[in-house]
Amino acid sequence: MTTQGSFQFGGNNKSPFQGIVGIVVAILFFFALFYFVQILFKILWFLLPVMVIATAIIDHKVILNYFGWIGKLFKSNAVAGIAMSALTIIGAPVVSLFLLGKALLRKKIKDVQTEADRQQNGEFVEYEELDSETMDLPTLEPPLRADPPPKNDTGYDDMFR
Repeated sequence: MTTQGSFQFGGNNKSPFQGIVGIVVAILFFFALFYFVQILFKILWFLLPVMVIATAIIDHKVILNYFGWIGKLFKSNAVAGIAMSALTIIGAPVVSLFLLGKALLRKKIKDVQTEADRQQNGEFVEYEELDSETMDLPTLEPPLRADPPPKNDTGYDDMFR
Protein backbone atom coordinates (compact mmCIF):
# COMPACT_ATOMS: atom_id res chain seq x y z
CA MET A 1 0.00 0.00 0.00
CA THR A 2 1.38 3.38 -0.99
CA THR A 3 0.47 6.74 0.42
CA GLN A 4 0.87 10.04 -1.26
CA GLY A 5 1.20 13.35 0.52
CA SER A 6 1.22 16.90 -0.70
CA PHE A 7 2.13 20.24 0.84
CA GLN A 8 0.50 23.54 0.02
CA PHE A 9 1.27 26.98 1.25
CA GLY A 10 -1.56 29.43 1.60
CA GLY A 11 -4.28 27.02 2.49
CA ASN A 12 -6.59 24.89 0.45
CA ASN A 13 -9.21 27.54 -0.19
CA LYS A 14 -9.18 29.20 -3.59
CA SER A 15 -9.96 32.69 -2.33
CA PRO A 16 -9.43 35.66 -4.66
CA PHE A 17 -7.81 37.57 -1.75
CA GLN A 18 -5.12 34.97 -1.27
CA GLY A 19 -2.21 37.04 -2.69
CA ILE A 20 -3.46 40.46 -1.64
CA VAL A 21 -1.03 40.75 1.28
CA GLY A 22 1.98 40.30 -0.99
CA ILE A 23 0.69 42.90 -3.41
CA VAL A 24 0.03 45.42 -0.63
CA VAL A 25 3.54 44.88 0.82
CA ALA A 26 5.11 45.34 -2.63
CA ILE A 27 3.16 48.58 -3.21
CA LEU A 28 4.19 49.94 0.21
CA PHE A 29 7.82 49.00 -0.49
CA PHE A 30 7.85 50.86 -3.80
CA PHE A 31 6.18 53.94 -2.25
CA ALA A 32 8.83 54.02 0.48
CA LEU A 33 11.59 53.53 -2.11
CA PHE A 34 10.14 56.36 -4.22
CA TYR A 35 10.10 58.82 -1.30
CA PHE A 36 13.60 57.79 -0.20
CA VAL A 37 15.00 58.40 -3.70
CA GLN A 38 13.10 61.70 -3.90
CA ILE A 39 14.64 62.94 -0.63
CA LEU A 40 18.09 61.72 -1.70
CA PHE A 41 17.75 63.53 -5.04
CA LYS A 42 16.80 66.80 -3.28
CA ILE A 43 19.86 66.53 -1.02
CA LEU A 44 22.06 65.92 -4.06
CA TRP A 45 20.59 69.01 -5.80
CA PHE A 46 21.67 71.13 -2.81
CA LEU A 47 25.13 69.56 -2.85
CA LEU A 48 25.53 69.95 -6.64
CA PRO A 49 27.65 73.14 -6.57
CA VAL A 50 29.92 71.72 -3.88
CA MET A 51 30.43 68.49 -5.83
CA VAL A 52 31.19 70.32 -9.08
CA ILE A 53 33.71 72.63 -7.38
CA ALA A 54 35.33 69.69 -5.57
CA THR A 55 35.59 67.77 -8.84
CA ALA A 56 37.16 70.77 -10.57
CA ILE A 57 39.70 71.15 -7.75
CA ILE A 58 40.63 67.46 -7.62
CA ASP A 59 40.87 66.87 -11.38
CA HIS A 60 39.34 69.39 -13.79
CA LYS A 61 40.08 67.17 -16.78
CA VAL A 62 37.30 64.79 -15.71
CA ILE A 63 34.70 67.51 -16.36
CA LEU A 64 36.33 68.54 -19.63
CA ASN A 65 36.49 64.92 -20.81
CA TYR A 66 32.80 64.39 -19.98
CA PHE A 67 31.67 67.40 -21.98
CA GLY A 68 34.09 66.48 -24.77
CA TRP A 69 32.45 63.04 -24.87
CA ILE A 70 29.01 64.66 -25.19
CA GLY A 71 30.37 66.88 -27.99
CA LYS A 72 31.68 63.81 -29.84
CA LEU A 73 28.30 62.17 -29.33
CA PHE A 74 26.65 65.20 -30.98
CA LYS A 75 28.96 64.89 -33.97
CA SER A 76 28.40 61.16 -34.45
CA ASN A 77 24.70 60.96 -33.58
CA ALA A 78 22.74 64.17 -33.02
CA VAL A 79 19.70 62.47 -31.46
CA ALA A 80 21.84 60.60 -28.95
CA GLY A 81 23.72 63.82 -28.16
CA ILE A 82 20.49 65.70 -27.50
CA ALA A 83 19.17 62.85 -25.36
CA MET A 84 22.39 62.65 -23.35
CA SER A 85 22.42 66.42 -22.85
CA ALA A 86 18.84 66.32 -21.59
CA LEU A 87 19.64 63.43 -19.25
CA THR A 88 22.71 65.30 -18.01
CA ILE A 89 20.62 68.35 -17.17
CA ILE A 90 17.84 66.34 -15.53
CA GLY A 91 20.20 64.06 -13.67
CA ALA A 92 22.84 66.68 -12.91
CA PRO A 93 23.24 65.60 -9.25
CA VAL A 94 23.84 62.01 -10.24
CA VAL A 95 26.24 63.05 -13.02
CA SER A 96 28.17 65.32 -10.65
CA LEU A 97 28.37 62.53 -8.07
CA PHE A 98 29.67 60.20 -10.78
CA LEU A 99 32.26 62.76 -11.94
CA LEU A 100 33.37 63.37 -8.35
CA GLY A 101 33.85 59.64 -7.83
CA LYS A 102 35.79 59.38 -11.08
CA ALA A 103 38.04 62.31 -10.11
CA LEU A 104 38.74 60.76 -6.70
CA LEU A 105 39.53 57.42 -8.32
CA ARG A 106 41.90 59.02 -10.84
CA LYS A 107 43.64 60.92 -8.04
CA LYS A 108 44.06 57.73 -6.02
CA ILE A 109 45.48 55.87 -9.05
CA LYS A 110 47.87 58.75 -9.74
CA ASP A 111 49.05 58.75 -6.10
CA VAL A 112 49.63 54.98 -6.16
CA GLN A 113 51.57 55.23 -9.43
CA THR A 114 53.70 58.08 -8.05
CA GLU A 115 54.44 56.09 -4.90
CA ALA A 116 55.37 52.99 -6.91
CA ASP A 117 57.61 55.07 -9.20
CA ARG A 118 59.28 56.69 -6.18
CA GLN A 119 59.95 53.28 -4.62
CA GLN A 120 61.30 51.87 -7.88
CA ASN A 121 63.46 54.80 -9.04
CA GLY A 122 64.26 56.44 -5.74
CA GLU A 123 63.47 59.91 -4.59
CA PHE A 124 64.83 63.03 -6.27
CA VAL A 125 66.79 65.07 -3.79
CA GLU A 126 67.40 68.73 -4.39
CA TYR A 127 70.99 69.80 -3.92
CA GLU A 128 72.95 72.99 -3.72
CA GLU A 129 76.05 73.38 -5.82
CA LEU A 130 79.00 74.66 -3.85
CA ASP A 131 81.89 76.75 -5.17
CA SER A 132 84.86 74.57 -5.90
CA GLU A 133 88.19 75.61 -4.49
CA THR A 134 91.48 73.83 -4.56
CA MET A 135 92.82 72.56 -1.32
CA ASP A 136 96.51 72.31 -0.51
CA LEU A 137 96.98 68.84 0.82
CA PRO A 138 100.32 67.25 1.67
CA THR A 139 101.50 64.68 -0.83
CA LEU A 140 101.17 61.13 0.27
CA GLU A 141 104.16 58.86 0.01
CA PRO A 142 103.52 55.33 -1.05
CA PRO A 143 103.75 52.90 1.87
CA LEU A 144 106.95 50.95 2.23
CA ARG A 145 106.73 47.35 1.16
CA ALA A 146 107.63 44.84 3.74
CA ASP A 147 109.77 41.91 2.65
CA PRO A 148 107.67 38.85 2.10
CA PRO A 149 108.08 36.23 4.76
CA PRO A 150 110.32 33.36 3.87
CA LYS A 151 108.37 30.61 2.32
CA ASN A 152 108.71 26.92 2.31
CA ASP A 153 108.87 25.83 -1.27
CA THR A 154 106.35 23.03 -1.32
CA GLY A 155 104.87 23.94 -4.66
CA TYR A 156 101.44 24.16 -3.07
CA ASP A 157 101.54 27.97 -2.71
CA ASP A 158 102.00 28.45 -6.46
CA MET A 159 98.48 27.17 -7.08
CA PHE A 160 96.89 30.24 -5.53
CA ARG A 161 98.67 32.93 -7.50
